Amino acid sequence: MTNHQLVWRPTDGGNVAVVGRARRWLGAALPRLVGRRSRGHLHDDTELLLCELVTNAVVHAGGVTAVRLGLDEETLRVTVCDHVTAPPVTRHAAPDADHGRGLALVEALATRWGVDRAQPATGKCVWLELPTR
Repeated sequence: MTNHQLVWRPTDGGNVAVVGRARRWLGAALPRLVGRRSRGHLHDDTELLLCELVTNAVVHAGGVTAVRLGLDEETLRVTVCDHVTAPPVTRHAAPDADHGRGLALVEALATRWGVDRAQPATGKCVWLELPTR
């Protein structure tokens, strides 16, 4: 899928502070990867969805093992790998709930998303794709 890829492997991926570090990594990595090809809201959408996937990995899957950004001609793929093989579950949050909307946001903003088994380690990789143009 990708012509270009950047990978980040946090050393303490089980700590909730990894969400902020992932955001900072993205802020430096995304401009290097997409350059001038990006559509207006690509950075904002990518940051929001990356933070949702990283938070899910920390809260529900023992932490983050890797974050990848991949780019081809028209698509940015964001991948977050974790320690648990069970797939994520989309929840239907109550209107006043302060959590439970992460995958609903992914479904709303991403053109595609899915789950692959992490290789060679155990766990899974949740990925999503966003158009760059």
